[in-house]
Amino acid sequence: VKFKNLTDNFLKRDLQHVMPSLGLADEPVPLWWTSDFILASPVGTPTDKEQWIVGEFNCSCVGISKCLAAYCKDDTPNAGYTDISPEDLKVAEGYGDLMGQKAMSILNNAHTPVDVSSITKVAKDDFGLLPQPRKPVYKTALAEIYVSSQPYGGSDKSYNGHRYDSIPFANGMIDGGMSCQL
Repeated sequence: VKFKNLTDNFLKRDLQHVMPSLGLADEPVPLWWTSDFILASPVGTPTDKEQWIVGEFNCSCVGISKCLAAYCKDDTPNAGYTDISPEDLKVAEGYGDLMGQKAMSILNNAHTPVDVSSITKVAKDDFGLLPQPRKPVYKTALAEIYVSSQPYGGSDKSYNGHRYDSIPFANGMIDGGMSCQL
């Protein structure tokens, strides 16, 4: 197993030190994030002795690659939720559901909700978004960035202005019993 040493060491030993080393000891790790690793060992080092360093943490634009069919490009300017194949949508919604479960756990330990009343919505529609629960356990929001000077609002957008994977993420919250504004 090629990356067993990296995975075991990061998850079992190093992960607990990430937020404190960033000066955020009292904060949880972000809900959805990735980390890029750089092999620091010389060529030929046995796999179980390899040393890896973190090159980057990314929690600002992590996406679900199964939803890439939904983002606009010059040749697909009307791409959206319905362009995701049923098989890929099932996988994406699985990730969304997992996010909803994890968010519920975080919110169960939160002290106050975030006020999003001053955020301006620019998306044209919420096609694919599930109906909001009548009595949500929590009220959440998924904030997005729309750059008006860019085609489609940015390189990661569907025709309606939402990021290509926002609907599956929001639906995961809704499936978890929470409302989720976009």
